[in-house]
This record gives sequence, structure tokens and C-alpha cells, in this order.
Amino acid sequence: MRLEAPGRDYRRYQMEEYGGVDVRLYRIPDPMAFLRQQKNLHRIVVQPQYLGDGLNNTLTWLWDNWYGKSRRVMQRTFSSQSRQNVTQALPELQLGNAIIKPSRYVQNNQFSPLKKYPLVKQFRYPLWQAKPFEPQQGVKLEGASSNFISPQPGNIYIPLGQQEPGLYLVEAMVGGYRATTVVFVSDTVALSKVSGKELLVWTAGKKQGEAKPGSEILWTDGLGVMTRGVTDDSGTLQLQHISPERSYILGKDAEGGVFVSENFFYESEIYNTRLYIFTDRPLYRAGDRVDVKVIGREFHDPLHSSPSSAPRRSFRCWTPTAVCCKPSMSRWMRAMAGREVSACQKMP
Repeated sequence: MRLEAPGRDYRRYQMEEYGGVDVRLYRIPDPMAFLRQQKNLHRIVVQPQYLGDGLNNTLTWLWDNWYGKSRRVMQRTFSSQSRQNVTQALPELQLGNAIIKPSRYVQNNQFSPLKKYPLVKQFRYPLWQAKPFEPQQGVKLEGASSNFISPQPGNIYIPLGQQEPGLYLVEAMVGGYRATTVVFVSDTVALSKVSGKELLVWTAGKKQGEAKPGSEILWTDGLGVMTRGVTDDSGTLQLQHISPERSYILGKDAEGGVFVSENFFYESEIYNTRLYIFTDRPLYRAGDRVDVKVIGREFHDPLHSSPSSAPRRSFRCWTPTAVCCKPSMSRWMRAMAGREVSACQKMP
């Protein structure tokens, strides 16, 4: 889990006295119901169980205050010479800095554990003693004047340990400050393609890439579930609905793992000429023939389009090493709707 807290002077004078950040990890029993209640998955809303400072520090201050006043009363009761004679005979009775010394407060957690979700673990992590998050070796952005990839104190990764598949809620607290997020634990990923009225989802395993049939899929816009379904034997699912600008795919596989995929569809992006390129197969071996089909459409509104009126466009086929397959295969063609164009005859 990544955590970012104020650093530098604010850390030194306001937050470092807490000694670290209190982290609680909860397991959510019904993950799909929990996610349906969230309007924005980037800002998880869970009402806290606020306790406040409690009476511990208040009683400490009262005791120190009463103790100081009682010593002042005793000072006024006896003369100065009498007090000096007593402290010379018994040095341990000297007042010292006991009266003017400030009370020592204990920074307690001001939030009690959430009763609605099972608590998996809780701990206090040394936030400002930990090594800040750094980019990987060799990462350098030329021309970045803001230097935003430099390490910043308080920007760290906190290990949560290996957890079973499911959905987890993380609660981080420093004094009266609190932040929440969710952690998705799953061996399944969802690949999606969204259009104006349809969504295609393919669920596959992270490690082997195998299809994940029987995964429960919810398509939501943050306000409610637009439609839902279950992936077939090939791990795919087609959902029909008008696409909002932002939507989420919430999924749960057969092993209990929970995953999410965010989709964007802006109608303002379609008012342009688009070229769609299709190949006859997704994967080829060396020497195989490759057939390519190019479709050019000019969009007038979200529902209507016509063949592209662009005069001519060039087509080239490149290898993964950025080498043109064959100069003779680069040809001019018209980007007309449904026009089929033959490309590289053989893969290098």
C-alpha cells in the first residue's frame, strides 16, 4: 500500500510526535455490495468510529496542575529559611522543575476499529523513519522541470503481507487525520473494450493467461449497476448499455478474488475521422501470410458515420524491431468503408 503524508517542517512540528501511522486492515465479507455503494472508487467513503483523545491526557494535565498548586500552597505555609533547612537535610524534597515542567501526553489512536468489518491485522508503521518511495533505476524524464519523480519524505510503501483472494479495506490514521483505500487481491484481470452502446470483457489469469469462466461482472457508473452478467467458457462477456463517460467493471472470480477495471468513453472524441485496422489472426508464426483489413469512417455524431472522404493514405507494415517488412508492400490506398487491403505476404 502506498501512503503519502506531509513532510519537512510540518512533519517535524505537527505530526512526528505521533511516532508513526496506525494501519488497520479489514476484510470485506460482501465485496460486490460494498463496491456498489461507492460513487467513486478513487475516494472510498466509510464512516469512521471517532473516539477523540479520551480522558487520559486530560487527567494527566489535571494531576500535574493540582500537584503544582499544592506545592505552591506548601511554599506559602513555611518560611523560606525553613524550606532551605529542610532541603539541605533532605535534598530529594527539592522542587526542581516539577512545577514548570509541561505535562507529558500520550498520543492515542482517536479512532476505534470498525465493527462492521472483520479486522485482519493492525500495526503502527514508522512513517518518517521509513525510506521514501523512489522511482526505478534508470527512470529519467527529459525536460521535467518540476522534478516530480524525486523522493519525498513521507511518501512510502507499507507492506500488508500476503492475503487470500478478496477485497480488503485499509484504514490509516495519524492523530485526527484519517485516510481509507481498498486493496483488490485476485489472480484474475479483466480486459475491456467499450463503445457507445456495448462493453466487451475478457477475464484471464495473471500468471498463465488462461481464460477465467464463471466470473461475476457488474458494469456500474458509480450511481448504480447498469447491467451485469457472468463470463462464458472462453472468459468473455458482452454487455449492452449506453456508455457513460466514466464507468467501472467490478468482478469476482470463482476463487473469491475481486478485481476492477475503469473505462472512459467521451463522445467529444468521436467527431473525427478514424481508421480501424484488423488482421485475420491475433498471432502469427514466421512465414505466415497476414491479411489486413482497413476501414475508414468519418463520424458526424455519436450514432451516425459515413465512409472517410480523405483522398489517399499510406500503409506500411513494420516488424517489432522497427524494420519495414518489404518496401514493395507499402502501397497507397483509399480509406473507404469495408475496403480490404492486402499487406505483408509473409512474416519475417
